Amino acid sequence: MNFYLEINNLINRLRLSLSWVFVSRLIRFAIVGLSGVFVDLGGFYFLHTLLGWVLTPSAILSTEVAIINNFFWNDVWTFGDVSVQQQLGNQRLQRFFKFNLICFFGLIFNSLIVNLLFYKFEMNEYMAKLVAIICVTLWNFSLNSKVNWQITKT
Repeated sequence: MNFYLEINNLINRLRLSLSWVFVSRLIRFAIVGLSGVFVDLGGFYFLHTLLGWVLTPSAILSTEVAIINNFFWNDVWTFGDVSVQQQLGNQRLQRFFKFNLICFFGLIFNSLIVNLLFYKFEMNEYMAKLVAIICVTLWNFSLNSKVNWQITKT
C-alpha cells in the first residue's frame, strides 16, 4: 500500500512539473513576443522615419526582422532544451520557415479578430486588438509547440 502512495505521489509531482514547464514556456514565449514588438517598432521607425522609406516596405521589413528576432529567442530560450535535440541537418532552417508561416497566419487571424470585434460587436478598437493579441499568442504558442519544437523520440 505504501508503494502505491509513493508512485501516486511521484505521478502528481511529475504532472505539476510538466504543468510548470508549459506555463514557464508560455511566459517566455510572451516575453519574446513583447521584445518583438519593440524590435518591430524600432525597425519601422529606423526605416520609415530615419531612412525615409515608404510605409509598406518599412512595415513589412520591420515585421520580418521582429519575426527573425522572435524565432531566434524562442529557439534559444523558450524551447532551447528541445532545439538542442533537433540540431540534425537543416532542422533549424525548417523550423524558421514554419515559424514564419505560422506568424503569417497569426497576422491574418489577428486582423480578422480585430475587425470582427470592432465592426460586428462594436468593441473598443484597443480592447479588440488586445483580445486579438492574446488569442493569436495562444494560437501561435500552441501551434509552434506542436509543429516546431515538439519533443521527438530518439
